[in-house]
Amino acid sequence: MNRLPLLIALPFALAACNVERDAANDTTAISVNDQKVEGAVDQAGAVLENAGDELEQAADRAAPAIEDAARDVGNAAEQAGETIEAGAEGAARGVREETRDNPPPADNR
Repeated sequence: MNRLPLLIALPFALAACNVERDAANDTTAISVNDQKVEGAVDQAGAVLENAGDELEQAADRAAPAIEDAARDVGNAAEQAGETIEAGAEGAARGVREETRDNPPPADNR
């Protein structure tokens, strides 16, 4: 159960309570104004609904930036892979040329 709506509505609901102390009879009476409680719950619901709308709008604004960032990361990874591959090919070519130009000495046993 999501307690957030209850936590938001609680201060409003408490504001709808009336506490009366009768010192002569040593009694305390608590009454609740139902209309105030309903109004508090409605107000809490409106606050939550607005927060949900703002969250949705923020997500809609953030989505293109996240997609762009993901695309940029993918492009950078692809470019890094191509650079590594080209470097490896160059190193292998250098080893082949070195071996061709400087053959190992003959084994004259």
